[in-house]
Amino acid sequence: MRTPQVPPQPTDAELDRYILTRYALLGIDISVLPESDPEAPMDQERLLANGRSILRQDVVAADFEIDPQFHLPTPHPAPFVAWTAESDR
Repeated sequence: MRTPQVPPQPTDAELDRYILTRYALLGIDISVLPESDPEAPMDQERLLANGRSILRQDVVAADFEIDPQFHLPTPHPAPFVAWTAESDR
């Protein structure tokens, strides 16, 4: 049986094509943005660079190993609080 191989990292051009495809599927046309303009609030170059960064961070985050004994704090009271509260009789 063959062992799984780790695929090569995608290139910037491949990630750009993926990002542009996702935007097109959502109906977003980034061609209305300037190609590269440091004075603009956003341009195509920075938009694609930001998208590549997010995609690469998602890969790192997905590889995070969860500690099975770690219990996250919850913003709501535990269910047993209802059993210990005094009732209105």
